[in-house]
Order: sequence, then structure tokens, then C-alpha cells
Amino acid sequence: MIIIRYIRAGIRLLLLFSVSLVDLAIVLFCVSILKKDVVWGMRYRKEVWAKQMMWIGGIKLRTSGKIPKGPHLVVVNHRSSIDPLINLADILCYPIAKIEFKSWPIIGPGSNSTGIVFVDRSSKKSRHMTRLAIADALKSGMNVLIYPEGGTHDGDLTRLFKKGSFEVAAEYDYPVLPVAMEYKDRADNWDHSENFVAHFFKRFGKARTHIEIRYGQPLKSGNSWTLMRQTQSWINDQIIDMRQSWDGPNWYKNPLPQKQTDSMNEVRIN
Repeated sequence: MIIIRYIRAGIRLLLLFSVSLVDLAIVLFCVSILKKDVVWGMRYRKEVWAKQMMWIGGIKLRTSGKIPKGPHLVVVNHRSSIDPLINLADILCYPIAKIEFKSWPIIGPGSNSTGIVFVDRSSKKSRHMTRLAIADALKSGMNVLIYPEGGTHDGDLTRLFKKGSFEVAAEYDYPVLPVAMEYKDRADNWDHSENFVAHFFKRFGKARTHIEIRYGQPLKSGNSWTLMRQTQSWINDQIIDMRQSWDGPNWYKNPLPQKQTDSMNEVRIN
């Protein structure tokens, strides 16, 4: 069984890389020769590349809620390295990514053609430039995708949110779209106890990976702290509800904060 999983993961890795190279060549040709714009590249990434990757990876996605029209700051909790792939297959947006990914094969060369904003969290100047890039993208009418936790983990609920992007939404009066995303198998969460390659082969060796995404109602406020707290609270409540439905009432590894425990009890009662 383990051998079969590693063979399956190896085949998928080869297919993911090969198909991505072909898609990258198509995008670069269309952008540089046919003069297609970045929005075209974003649509190609969403409708072609991301959906191909999900099919190759055996990813089964269940969604609820609606994606509203107009520019939104799309805020998602962060579980696995493939989170952006899932979100980019479901919503048209500019993703914010750590600058380390710019050196990755496929992602780096394709970033300018399909719209990715890279951020160096160790640099104050880069963080400032990222805020300006987020504001410009929202002003252009596009969604911006962020993971305010900053990294993946396997905690019961979300970790501390970074509020920089919420400050942009509050200052320019753009709505925040809260999105909760959970993997049915918690082993799919990347807690960095193993390197990326080991994690990839274990996770993509499975026949199927089941994921649920829930879209909330847009939130608006001139106060960035209010936006951040409301967004995080809604996402945490959805995580509780999803995990309860999959793993039962005692799903959590650690005692939950009192507010979230109260929310969980309300879910049980209802």
C-alpha cells in the first residue's frame, strides 16, 4: 500500500510539473506575443491551470456560500501548501505570496503574467509596497487573496492574524470576504514537522483529498481591528462546525478558548 502511494505521488508530481510547464509556455506566449493582459492570465490560471492541477491531484472540493461581485479582500485560513491552488481554482484574484515562492519553478516565471504580489515579511519597505499593491489591485476592481496567519499549521483554530491588509480594506472602504477552508483529513495540514517533499508524497499519494470551503457575508468597517476580529471569529466558528461534522464533538486537540467553546455549544444545541 505504501509503495502504491509513493508511485501515485510520483506520477502526479511528474504530471503536475509537465502540465504546468505547458501552461506556462502558453501564458508567456499569449502575454508577450499576442499581448494578452494580466487579467487574461489570471483567468487562464483559474479556469485551466488550477482546475487541471486539482484533477491531477485527486482533489475533491465542496463549497457553500456565494462569491460576491466586485473587489474584495478575500481572507482565508492557512492549512496546507496547496491552499492557493484550491482558492485560485475557485475565485478570480490576485494572491499575496511570500517572496520565497518567487524562486520556485513554475510559480516564479508565471507570477508576472498571471498576477501575484510577493511580500518580504522581514522588510518594512516591502510590507509597505505590498499594501500599496493591494490597494491598487482593489482599486482596479479585482479581488485580493490573503492568508493573514502568514504560514500553514495544524492548530485547532486560526493563529494570530496580521492586520496590515485589514488596514488597507478599512482605509479605502473595501469589503472583506471571510473564507473558511478545512481538509477533512487533518493529516493533510502541513505543520512543518516534515519538509515539503515528504509532505507532498504523503498527501498526494492518497487517491482523494477532500476539502470544504465556506464563503461568508462581506464585512465592512473603518476600523481594521474590528474587521480582523470579525473575520477571524467567523472563520473559527466555521472550522468548529466542519470539524464537528467530520470528527464528532471532541475533535479538538487542545481546550478551545471560551468564546469558541460557547459557539461550539450553540452548534450542538441547534
